[in-house]
Amino acid sequence: MKVSKNSPERLWQELLKLEPLEFLGICKIIGVSVYEEDDVEEDADGAPVKKPRDFYDIWDEVCEVINNMNRKRRRTLGELIYAATKKEK
Repeated sequence: MKVSKNSPERLWQELLKLEPLEFLGICKIIGVSVYEEDDVEEDADGAPVKKPRDFYDIWDEVCEVINNMNRKRRRTLGELIYAATKKEK
C-alpha cells in the first residue's frame, strides 16, 4: 500500500524532524494548546504563569487533529512542514 505525501502518517514522521520551536509553531497553527487551561499559578510577583502540558498529551492531540483534517488542510499543513524540514542546515 502506497502512502501519499500528505497522509497523516507521513506528516507525523515529518513533524518529528522539526526543531522544538517549529513544532510549537505548528501546534499554534493547528490550534493545539501547549499549556494547561485550568492550572494557572502565580510567580513571586503575583503574575499568572500557565503550566505546560505533558508532551505526550500534546503529541496525542496533534496526531488526532491531523488525522481529522480534510485533504486540503493536510496538503496546506504539509507545505509548511516540508518547507521547515527542507531548510538549509
